[in-house]
Amino acid sequence: MVEIARLRIVVCHAPMEKPVVTSFGAITGRDIAMVAIEDADGAVGWGDIWGNFPPGTTGYRAALAGRLLPDLLLGRQLEAGSGTLAGLMARTRVLAIQSGEYGPVATAIAAADQALWDLAARRCGVAIRRLIDPGAADVIPVYASGLNPDDGPETVLRVRGEGHRSFKLKVGFGGDTDRANVEAIRRDMRDGERLLVDANQKWDLAAACSAADWLAEAGVGWLEEPMPADAPDVHWRRLRAGMRLPLAGGENITDHAAIDRALGWLDVVQPDVGKWGGVSWNVDIARRALAAGRTYCPHWLAGGLGLMHSANILAGVGGKGMLEMDVNANPLREAVIGGMLTVEDGCVRLPDGAGLGVAPDETALADWLVDSLEFT
Repeated sequence: MVEIARLRIVVCHAPMEKPVVTSFGAITGRDIAMVAIEDADGAVGWGDIWGNFPPGTTGYRAALAGRLLPDLLLGRQLEAGSGTLAGLMARTRVLAIQSGEYGPVATAIAAADQALWDLAARRCGVAIRRLIDPGAADVIPVYASGLNPDDGPETVLRVRGEGHRSFKLKVGFGGDTDRANVEAIRRDMRDGERLLVDANQKWDLAAACSAADWLAEAGVGWLEEPMPADAPDVHWRRLRAGMRLPLAGGENITDHAAIDRALGWLDVVQPDVGKWGGVSWNVDIARRALAAGRTYCPHWLAGGLGLMHSANILAGVGGKGMLEMDVNANPLREAVIGGMLTVEDGCVRLPDGAGLGVAPDETALADWLVDSLEFT
């Protein structure tokens, strides 16, 4: 238990020469909003406020966090864990309902939960993963994510040379485009490599069933989010019953009851540490998924802090899952974590330092700084 004495929110934006393209739209810039929580002894923990689409999302959520978090945190005795997170969610429940801002409120609290875990681990002098499990692994498998429809095969060639052995392609752009990309990548794959695909909620049940058939024939390793996350449960069950390849999803499921139901049809469970639940509830979800015989693979496609939190959760809970690593250009992510996660033969070694093992170098982010808020 620590007393929270200071709160900072740092917002940065960097333009992108080449957008990240999905079936629902394009991510045209890189944005981060980092939360720093400092205790009365001067120890600091860091978290990421999730937001990458549409443009402007991150800045808006940072401003909202600046309204919410000071009253929730400053001067209070808090500790990392599900109890604290549940308390914060309960205190903002009516506000989220009244404002209709369920997602933005949840992301602000998730970032605070991340920062509390980082703070707790730093005070203990251990990595976050060792708070989850003292025997946590130091090396975890990864996969290259964010392969765009216009250059997916070329990106595979590049990131293979950087050490990746598994690759995730964006699909949902029409049968001809999707098939051509899958066939081109599969044709050039080496022994031990895997191709995964993500439709970003593009299809209805009939289209998802049709795509699942030809993707299974093509030897794809999993099909991710083929339908909207809020599609009727019966549709998900029908899809799963007829599929001949693993079904992945979970990043857009944001309550415990829905996740528990989804364990009935998901083979690969992918909660997001920034969208909902922070470290505390993502650890809980991962453990429930593993107990149900599913594979846990954390979803993450934003800043460096959230990536490191996701890596520590995966290492802490174990299993056969892989860490998602966006392989598109992101100068903000690199400024925050640098070369902390170097891929070698499909795996990365996590840093040994306390907490996340890294703290943002704000001087390296100075050229992209948009706002810096401080509360005491």
